Amino acid sequence: MLRRTLPMIGLFAALISSAPVLAHHSNANYAKTEVTMKGTVVEYDWGNPHVIVIWDVKDDSGNTVRWTGDLASVSSLMADGMTKNSLKTGDDVIMTVYPAKAGTPFSVISQIRRGDGSIVLKWSRQAGGTPEERAAREAAQHQN
Repeated sequence: MLRRTLPMIGLFAALISSAPVLAHHSNANYAKTEVTMKGTVVEYDWGNPHVIVIWDVKDDSGNTVRWTGDLASVSSLMADGMTKNSLKTGDDVIMTVYPAKAGTPFSVISQIRRGDGSIVLKWSRQAGGTPEERAAREAAQHQN
């Protein structure tokens, strides 16, 4: 009896202990539709567990809104071609993000382009998986 019970207890313990990790990587707090905005980089934090970009955007009333966006880990971004020097304070950027459902200026970044339109980050693992998965989603959206 104990031989059958111990593996189940171990499995249960592993599932319970991984719950915070799974919740940490959830995008449930973010909208399912992307928003694109022009802004200026205020801070670029190239660190773990996730790279963070903070940028200022002028709203429709001319007020400055400070946005914060989450990216994947340093190692993932390096695999995607970014470096700690990819962005600098003062850079003009065009950010495509999934904004917070709560209406606050927090987001998961989907794509980063420079002010001239050149691509810094074509797609974001944090916002939705591999390039193949993203291409399939984009193709499906264009068909609808």
